[in-house]
This record gives sequence, structure tokens and C-alpha cells, in this order.
Amino acid sequence: MILRRTTAALALALAAAFATGCAPDPEPVETPPTFASEEEAFAAAEETYRAYVDALNSRRSDPGARPSPSSFLIGRALEVDVDTQTKFSQEGLSIVGATRIVDLTHEHASFAPLNVSLYVCLDSSATRVVNRSGQDVTPASRETITLLAVDLILAGEDLAIENSVTRANGSCSV
Repeated sequence: MILRRTTAALALALAAAFATGCAPDPEPVETPPTFASEEEAFAAAEETYRAYVDALNSRRSDPGARPSPSSFLIGRALEVDVDTQTKFSQEGLSIVGATRIVDLTHEHASFAPLNVSLYVCLDSSATRVVNRSGQDVTPASRETITLLAVDLILAGEDLAIENSVTRANGSCSV
């Protein structure tokens, strides 16, 4: 009889403990950023793209630099980056020097789902393609100013570059 009362009291105490909040807190739910306006969305997209270019330039001078440029990429843009890095590595090539943004314009923003498009003019005149021996093998026909159409989407809590393609039509005002 005492054993039954002790077991019942213990069960009641455990039930009371669970009912009063001794259970672990639920995992926080990630809330994606919200933008009150297109201007806020464009500002966040521009900040993301500028951080990506900074990371890309850092990787050129220090392959172990953080953050990695690939951390800003998703989808097709990430696939292209991985493929390009693999191809360059296999051919013993690397890019040295820094790329800089000379112009960035806001093209389009939509909110359901979040998608921001930019036009970016990149100047790669300070970069060179070099082989394992350090010889400059930059193609003479390479354009040094490139107009890109860049699409960013929401990936988790941050914007990520989903696609970046060279625009054949259009020009950069430099």
C-alpha cells in the first residue's frame, strides 16, 4: 500500500513538473526578413552582391579566406561557381587581381516569393588569368567591363545569388 502511494505521488509530481514548464522550450521558428518597400529589398540585394564580390576578391588572394564566395550562391549560380573552380583547377589556372563594381542598378523586385533582380557592371581590368608557372594567359579578346543580370532569392534568412548571366545587349555607363 505504501509502495502504491509513493508511486502515485511520484507520478503526480512528474505530471505536475511537465505541466508547469519543465519541458524544453520549443525550437525557435526562423522568420524570413521582410522588406517594407522595394528600396529595402534592393538595398539588401546590393549589400549581398557587394559582399559576394568582396569574398570573391579575397578568395583570389587567399583560397582559404572567409566567407567563401560560394556561401552567397544558390542554384544555378552555385553550380557555375563549382564547375568553374573545378575546370580552372584541372587546367592549372587561377585568377589574380580584384574585380570591382562600377555600376549597379535596380531592375525588379517581387515579394511572393521574394526575388530581386539587379544589373551589375563589373570591371575586371585589374585581373589576370595565370597558369601554374605564374604566366599571364589572359585571353587578349577578353572584355574588361561586363554587364550582368543578377537574380537573388531568399534562402533561409538571407538573400542569395541564384543566377548571374552576361547581358549581350545593353551597356555599362563607365
